[in-house]
This record gives sequence, C-alpha cells and structure tokens, in this order.
Amino acid sequence: MKTRNRFFAAALGLLLLGAASSGWAQPKVWMTPAEIMAALKPGQWVQMEGTIQKDLTVMCTQLKIMTGDFLDDDWSLVGVVRKVDQEKQQMEIMRIPVKVHKDTEYENEAGTFKGFSQVKVGSFVEVEGTYLKDGTFLAKEVEDESQKLAEDSGLENTIEAEGKVEKVDVAKSTFTVMGMTIKITNQTKSRSVIR
Repeated sequence: MKTRNRFFAAALGLLLLGAASSGWAQPKVWMTPAEIMAALKPGQWVQMEGTIQKDLTVMCTQLKIMTGDFLDDDWSLVGVVRKVDQEKQQMEIMRIPVKVHKDTEYENEAGTFKGFSQVKVGSFVEVEGTYLKDGTFLAKEVEDESQKLAEDSGLENTIEAEGKVEKVDVAKSTFTVMGMTIKITNQTKSRSVIR
C-alpha cells in the first residue's frame, strides 16, 4: 500500500542520492535522540515503527520526520487487531478504534479479503484513512497482511503509523501520534524525508 511504497521510494531516493554524490561529503543520515526531539513539533508528519510495551507505550525503532504536502486521509496504521465489533463495523488496533464505512475498500495479496466480516481478532492489518479529532480512525482502505504474521510472529507486538505529531515531551523523550505515546531511545533510527 502507499505507506510501504513511500518508505521504499524514500529509501531508494537516499541510495541514489548517495550514489550520485560520491566524492562529495555524505549527509548525516541518522539523527541522535536529542536531534529527533528538537525536530519534532506538534503538527509535524511522521512515519514510525515500534514495539508495543506492557504499559501500551511504544518503543520507537524507526522514525521518519516528513515534510511535504499531506491530505487529511494520508494517515495509516499497521498492527494486530485486538477487538472486533461487527455490529458497529469497528475494530481496535492497539487502543485506537478503527471504523469502516460502506465505501471502505478491502484487499489482500490473494484477492480473497472482501469485507469487514472477514476481520478477526489477531488479524494483522494495514488501514489507511483519516484520524478524527475524537480519537477514531476512519478507514478508507483495509489490507489484510496476516500472512506476514504467520511468517514472523515478532510482528504481533509491533505497530507502524503515519500521521501528525500531537504532543512532544522533550524531558521524557516521548511524543504522541493518534493518542499513542512513543518513546525515543538511543536505538531509534531516524531521518528527515521530503515527500
């Protein structure tokens, strides 16, 4: 889906930039935690990956601070479905309620994922859409990626998100996206990306 496509396009761009500029001083790629926290601002678009902790905070493993033009429906979330309410047409990823509507599109690699009735607790999905002010994610597209979970059980405790930074706490080295508290550590790999 577009989140992963952007990720690979950005990585390819950085590789090409490095190849094209051989002989020139190479730009610094990874940012320190202090540089990350200084760069993060409320309203800044980011793409992050991390590991969910027992207290439901997220230890950030990778972060891209993004600049460019974004639309209200450019948000995305990838993770394990924790709850499903077929009647309300709603699922929960981490603690984020994800609602679908009649125009939501469904897909998977095999082409067999056709509707919300196939979403189950434990499914590994990517949703794209709009994160609303009330804390609900309105999905325009749901992709079932459960085959990846079968191949790598470590994904069960991971989360990926693309969206706007809501709050930054420099003292705690944390920020929030979609209500998730995300912790920056010395192991966090981060860079700025132009979209």
